[in-house]
Amino acid sequence: MISSRTAAVMTVAAALLGAAACVAPSSEPGVPPLTGSVWELQQIQMSDGTLLSADPPEHYTAEFSEDGQVFIRADCNRAIGQFTATADGQVSIDIGPTTLAACPESSIGTQFLQALDNASLYFFDNDDLFIDLQLDSGTMQFSSAPTPALVGTLWKLQQIQMNDDTLLVPDQPEHYTAEFLADGTLLVRADCNRGRGQFSTSDDRSLEVSPIATTLAACPEGSIGNDFVQALGNADSYFFQDGNLVIELIYGSGSMQMTAD
Repeated sequence: MISSRTAAVMTVAAALLGAAACVAPSSEPGVPPLTGSVWELQQIQMSDGTLLSADPPEHYTAEFSEDGQVFIRADCNRAIGQFTATADGQVSIDIGPTTLAACPESSIGTQFLQALDNASLYFFDNDDLFIDLQLDSGTMQFSSAPTPALVGTLWKLQQIQMNDDTLLVPDQPEHYTAEFLADGTLLVRADCNRGRGQFSTSDDRSLEVSPIATTLAACPEGSIGNDFVQALGNADSYFFQDGNLVIELIYGSGSMQMTAD
């Protein structure tokens, strides 16, 4: 998980890398642009005949932002880098700091990061993104998944997974919601209580939530309303996975998973 300290290092590294992307939208109707999607890896076909399949694809993703950043999930690790892309299909990716969790033996996370770092050209075929590697050494194939918006979506809690293996699952997800508004206001339903706070985000996907003021009704036994409010107040960073919002908590203490209403 990416801590506040790691996120700060990533921000500095991104500033040093510096170059902004120049991405021209595709002129072909129905073909997605490079930005605006979470690209899920399908496979890496190397020129020596080696075929690396992503299992599952949603664990190997790249999201290219309009400001020239690329957000990467490489199985159990995450990274932020910079990219440049031109209208004639050239692409260059510089990967910044990466988390260093030990992924399962079957993981292809290391090969995925190496391939991204060797990106040379990109093109689309049947809505899939293909990235050719330097020296004709191979090709990566991705399929797109729409990127949801943090702001303007009503998010329903699916679970809170703590690093001590505590798993909190709401009986009624619609009773545990968060709505991030464009003016920086956070509206919360925590079971039988309602709350309001302020939030801020940055380009590296860090998320900070001010103390949330809530009503003080006594909710039924089994409610996780207090845990929900506490977890939101401990937000550190966020990312999207399978259309869901995942909020990492400070000090690597856990994560929350939420789905769009």
